[in-house]
Amino acid sequence: MDTAISRSSFRKTTARHPRRSSFSSPLRLRRTAASVVTAAITAGLLLAGSVETCAIGQKQSNHAPSGNGQKGKLIFESQGCDKCHGSLGEGVSTPGQKGGVPRIASTPLALSNFVQLVRNPKGQMPAFDRQRVSDSDLADVYAFLKSLGPPVKQEATTTGDPKVGERIYTSDGCYECHGYLGQGSTSTGGTRLAPPQIPLSAFISYVRQPSGQMPPYTLKVVSNQDLAHIYSFLQSVPKPPSSKTLPLLNQ
Repeated sequence: MDTAISRSSFRKTTARHPRRSSFSSPLRLRRTAASVVTAAITAGLLLAGSVETCAIGQKQSNHAPSGNGQKGKLIFESQGCDKCHGSLGEGVSTPGQKGGVPRIASTPLALSNFVQLVRNPKGQMPAFDRQRVSDSDLADVYAFLKSLGPPVKQEATTTGDPKVGERIYTSDGCYECHGYLGQGSTSTGGTRLAPPQIPLSAFISYVRQPSGQMPPYTLKVVSNQDLAHIYSFLQSVPKPPSSKTLPLLNQ
C-alpha cells in the first residue's frame, strides 16, 4: 500500500511540474548568443572609434602645429637660428648659389621629422639637445616657421652698391680680421665672409650680435643700408678655386 501511495504521489508531482529542459535550454542558449553578439559589436565599434581617433590625431600632429608661433619666434632668435637661416627662415638668398643655408620657412616637414632633424642635423649645423631646447620649444619654433609664407622671387635681394660696400668695409676696419676681400685669416682668426653663405638678414643679425671675439656693430656705428652695401661687395667676390684645380696640391 505504501508503494502504491508513493507511485501515485510521484505521478501527481510529475504532472504538476513537467520537464522544462527541452524548452528552457534552447532559449537560454539564444539569449547567451545574443549577448555575445552584442558585446562583440560594441567592442568592434569602440575599437574602430579608437583607431579613427588615433589616425586623426597622428594626421594633425604631422600637419598642424600645436605650438605658439609668437613664442616660437622669440626662441628662434634667442637660440641664434636667425644668424644662419635669416630672420624669416629664408636661407641663402643669392640666386644660383649652391650650398649655404637651406630655407626652413613654411617647412614641409612633419613636426616629428623637424624635431628629429634639429636633434640630429646634417652638415655644419650643430645639434640641439633637450637640455638646450625642449620638444615644447621646438613645437613653438615649428609653429612660427609654418606661419611664414611660401618663398617668393628674390629679384633684388639687396639694393647695396658693391663699390660703396668695399669703401665701408675698409673704413670700418673689417679687413683687419677678415682680409681685404673677405677671404678670412688664420693669423687673426677672422672667418671667410666672401661670397656670403647666409642671407642678408642673417648677415645683419650676426653683425649686430656676433659670437666669438668679434665686437658688435650697433645701428649707431653702421646702418642696415651700409651693411647691405658691404653684403653686396662680398657677393661680388668670386668663390675661391677648388683645391682640385691647383697643380701644387695635386702632385
